[in-house]
Formats: sequence, structure tokens, C-alpha cells
Amino acid sequence: MGQTMITSAFFVLLIASAINANRLIMESTQSTYEADATNLAVDIARSVITEAYKKKFDDRYVDSVYQVPSDFTAPSSLGPSISEVFTPSPDRVPYQSPSRFDDVDDYHGYTRTVDAADIKGFIVTVEVYYIDPSTYVRTTAQTYLKRINVSVEHPVYLKTKATYSSVVTL
Repeated sequence: MGQTMITSAFFVLLIASAINANRLIMESTQSTYEADATNLAVDIARSVITEAYKKKFDDRYVDSVYQVPSDFTAPSSLGPSISEVFTPSPDRVPYQSPSRFDDVDDYHGYTRTVDAADIKGFIVTVEVYYIDPSTYVRTTAQTYLKRINVSVEHPVYLKTKATYSSVVTL
């Protein structure tokens, strides 16, 4: 009877240890994926900003003459024109934005789904707006500066969305 109780207690301890070890492994794996997702989110956001940097500042920008900011696209009209809108949305590989968009503010309102090698389902959203050159805050007037905010979310591995921001000028 005594040996049976000792054997039973040993098995209970063994099972509890196995369950605890499994929980630790799962938490470690989750933490690794969360760290990887954060790094990937920054890389994804930077790649969208780099893509936008390759475009001209504004549809109405003329490279050969001086322009006053009021000649640029109105703040209420930022975003793609009718000919630049595409379906399906969100954009998926192969991304249509590099060939369809011709200026920075076309990215305003843009969404993209990104599948990385190990983690799939990142959701990218972009916001573009004019900023005041002296305060760097949003303004309702055209200026020589636009801010582009790229936010990246993941429903499982990112607790908060990662936002990468940059200022674009002529």
C-alpha cells in the first residue's frame, strides 16, 4: 500500500512537471513570435515609406518652376485618383501600389495585407497629410511638407499597432 501511494505521488509530480514544462515552452514560443512580429512590422512599415519616397511629392508639382503650396492637391483631396484605385482591397502580393501610384499622397487611405515567411496576416494602413513647417503638426493648408504614417497590425502577435512616421518634402 505504501509503495502504491509513493508511485502514485511520483506520477502526479511527473505529470505536473510535464504540464508546466509544456506551458513554459508555449509561452517562450509566443514571446519569440511577438518579438519577430515587432521586428517585421517595422521592416514592413519602412518598406512602404521607401516605396512612397520614390514617388513625386504631389500630382500638381511641376519640377521646372517655382510653385506656391496652394497649387498642390487640397488636403481634402489627398489619396488616389479614380484611375489609381484598384481592387481588391486590401492590396496583396503582387502589390499594385508601386505601379499605380505616382505621388506620395496617393498612399493616403491605402491598405495592404502582408504575409511574411513565418508570420502571415499583417495589416498595413497608411495616412498622409500636410504639416505646418514650424510646428510639424497637421494643418488644413497645403505646405511643402507631408507626413506619412504607416501603421502595421497583427491580430495575434502584436498587442498594439506599430506606427512608423516620416516627413516628405520636395
